[in-house]
Amino acid sequence: MNTKFKKLPLTLLCGLIGSITFCQVKLPEIPQPATLRVITSNTNPVNSTPNRSFSTSRPNGMAVYKQDKKRIEQQQNERKQIYSELKAERIKYSLPNYSNIESTKYYRKAFDQLKTLNPNDFSIKEATFLIENAYFEEQKDYSEFNKTIRQTGDFLREKMTELEFDQNSNLAKNFMLFKFFSDTLEIKSKDLKHLPFKYDFEDYLGIKDWSKMFVTKLLRTGKGQCNSLPRLYLMLAEEIDAEAFLSLSPNHSYIKFRDEDNNWYNVELTNGMFTTDSSILQSGFIKSEALQNGIYMQQMTNKQLLSQLLSDFAMGYARKFGYDSFVNQVTNKALELYPKSISANMIKSNYLTVQFEYVARQVGINPRNHQELQNIRFYPKIVELLNSVNTHYKQVDNLGFEFMSPRDYEKWLASLKESKNKNDNETMKKQFNIKLKQNLKN
Repeated sequence: MNTKFKKLPLTLLCGLIGSITFCQVKLPEIPQPATLRVITSNTNPVNSTPNRSFSTSRPNGMAVYKQDKKRIEQQQNERKQIYSELKAERIKYSLPNYSNIESTKYYRKAFDQLKTLNPNDFSIKEATFLIENAYFEEQKDYSEFNKTIRQTGDFLREKMTELEFDQNSNLAKNFMLFKFFSDTLEIKSKDLKHLPFKYDFEDYLGIKDWSKMFVTKLLRTGKGQCNSLPRLYLMLAEEIDAEAFLSLSPNHSYIKFRDEDNNWYNVELTNGMFTTDSSILQSGFIKSEALQNGIYMQQMTNKQLLSQLLSDFAMGYARKFGYDSFVNQVTNKALELYPKSISANMIKSNYLTVQFEYVARQVGINPRNHQELQNIRFYPKIVELLNSVNTHYKQVDNLGFEFMSPRDYEKWLASLKESKNKNDNETMKKQFNIKLKQNLKN
């Protein structure tokens, strides 16, 4: 396993190389040689006739200095150019490939299956299982996974019947799903009971253990985070034929759905509450460009959702093995489905960064050292790689991305439990109950 880049975070952003801002990197200016002190002598050769006057055609000391300086610089550059050309012949521009590791075959196999899915009509349950089972090296049983989802669907339908919810109402089905995630539900006639899911704050980004992001882990422990909770919600919505959508905010994902009157609602599963758009915006990390480009707070289409799943798939591979051409291949597919995907664009930026650093170090350049970095001017192909990195980070910036630290994210999550948001949640639940009762009368 490659450990050199294994822990490179998903959000590799500005300031990556020394003091250079990666979003707008420019090559440093060529340093000027230190000023040379030129010593001249007026001593004449033995038996020569002293020259008591200066010839107007004789170059002065500054002119000699400039000529020497130019000649020295030219010689140095010629030597460096020759040396760099010799080095360039031995440079490997592609990242090491991990296909020789036996367990990577599960990812390649899963990717072949994911590529066959219809982007406009696919099963999120099947796609999710393929992604997670590749990480587990096909040790999971799909029949058991499918059985759990189907039994949960049966539980939800039976509970809706018990509560006399209209099973043709999208509002009723999503309200039932919300209660399943946030409340304790029982079917006493069958002695069945389900406790609400809890948010798992321990390694919620999957830095130490990527499987913390998985639905299989959520089903096993009853604890999840903003990746696995919305994913399970969508799978169960699929099971009971409810319409629901994934939506993103910085470092976060949540659920959107609409009722029969085309009113939209946000389901925040990390704290089991309905939230307003203003609550999501109060994080302060959603820029106007992000809203204009639709990367945040918009319901994802099926094609965009499959792109997001492929991004998660690529990231899981990178966390387990490292960045190589396979990560790039999967990311390119995700970008093909959704060019504005913030997740896929960030992974692409990470990949290009790792590739650039790998190549630069082959010629003895530390890419994180400002002074050493300027030496890449002798390697045109490495300059091209750096330009690609800069171009892609600029693209991420233009989409409206702004880095949100884990600390800021946790503060924002905590803010969702403030009294105003709790009041909004209770108000919406009362409105839902009124609408559901009206549907029953009608």
